[in-house]
Amino acid sequence: MKKNTAYKLGSLIILLICALCFVVLPALEGRASRQQNGNTPVFGKYNGKEIKYEQGSDFAEYVSQYAQMYQMYGQQLDQSNRFQIYQQAFNATIMKYAYAEAVKKSGYVVPTSAINREMIPYFSDENGNYSSKLYKQTPDETKLEMKNTLESRLFSNRFNYDNFGSSKEIFNLDALYGLKVSKAEQDFFTSLNEEMRGFDVAVFSMSDFPLEEKLKYARENADKFDLYNMQVITVADKSAANTVSKRLANNELTFEDAVSQYSDKNYSNSEGKLTNAYKYQIENIIENKDDISSVTELEKDAVSPIVKTVIGYSIFKRTEDITRPDFNNATIQSVVSSYIANYETSIIEDYFTSKANDFISLADNYSFAIAGARTGAKVSSIKPFPVNYGSVNILNSFDAGDSGLSTADSNENFLKKAFALKFNEISEPVVVDNNVVVIKYTTSEKAENYVAEVNTSLLSSYDEDSANEAIMGSDKIENNFIDVFFENYLR
Repeated sequence: MKKNTAYKLGSLIILLICALCFVVLPALEGRASRQQNGNTPVFGKYNGKEIKYEQGSDFAEYVSQYAQMYQMYGQQLDQSNRFQIYQQAFNATIMKYAYAEAVKKSGYVVPTSAINREMIPYFSDENGNYSSKLYKQTPDETKLEMKNTLESRLFSNRFNYDNFGSSKEIFNLDALYGLKVSKAEQDFFTSLNEEMRGFDVAVFSMSDFPLEEKLKYARENADKFDLYNMQVITVADKSAANTVSKRLANNELTFEDAVSQYSDKNYSNSEGKLTNAYKYQIENIIENKDDISSVTELEKDAVSPIVKTVIGYSIFKRTEDITRPDFNNATIQSVVSSYIANYETSIIEDYFTSKANDFISLADNYSFAIAGARTGAKVSSIKPFPVNYGSVNILNSFDAGDSGLSTADSNENFLKKAFALKFNEISEPVVVDNNVVVIKYTTSEKAENYVAEVNTSLLSSYDEDSANEAIMGSDKIENNFIDVFFENYLR
């Protein structure tokens, strides 16, 4: 055998194994890959068809393909990207099954000529010409496996090609099949780029809510931060709670013994001590607010009746006097800050809205810069952009600059307020994520300074994305991917 021919045949066999067969990659091999077929975990189903990671399966082939793609781009196959590879392979398997199901209903059969066209490149010599010698030297088993794999791929791809077009089926550089982008559609999207607006923004970060304002609220509501020294028993059902309550009342066991024997310890440490013991925390775990007083007004060493809590049924025992809050203490200040951030955000929003209104009054008479300096707002500019919710890539995108408003393009209220302004008009305060913002419309630019025409291939890609999203949301899918992956590959 000639050297070149031997080399080409060897390369062919390796290519077939990599591209068409199941490859157990050492960095990806998990416990599931070593299980017997009968015990191989099922990641999910599509219309009753199981998706398993086992030799010869579509899922395993996609895992191999995505792993090779990661390697081609210089990425190591390790724990950090294993989840992503498997997730992409799982989704690809579902898409293949869905497309194949649709094609099967149409009655389509893959022509032998189409399979042959796909196989020919794998049997080409060093000059790119088909080599019958290479074909004959390839084992029949490998050729059959290759044929079956290509036929399956062509079958499911028929749906994709017919609906979204293919670079393999073109005429004069245009796809023969697939949904087309009309001139009217292209003109519509292009028109969305025609007017782009730039703005000055004044940003008040609600993370800067002053400590003195927090403590002002805390002193007016001091009882919320009373610390209750208690023990608690929590059980799943009321019958068990009745048993515990009766045994405690009859002095058949101590509270401490009841904690050890019965409690699920959902709200306590291992000794039964209530862990989230500030009054506002106790209020949050008691389901019926009328029962709160039966816990908070207990005398020392007294035991509460059964109380329905968010998780099960609880019995409380007061062990010490209430610890009143010292608002000069750093720990209590931290508790107050956490409470307000989680439960009283309207206080923070109202505070900065008032500051923003002061800013607006100053900006009307002076400038954004002066108003910002006097009120503490961060003033910056946003470059011109069109109405483009979420900065989709078929239009010019939003650039937050150094404003800190990186998600403003996905805030519907921000976009509505900004693009409703007249030139040089200042908006009312707008909440954007964790900020209160004032907007001034300052710049208008036309599309000729930017991308004037929308890329039609991008428009076409959205059709395919929509199909993918619809299929992945189908009730035909049984998705156990996350549970199975973590159970078999990370534990």
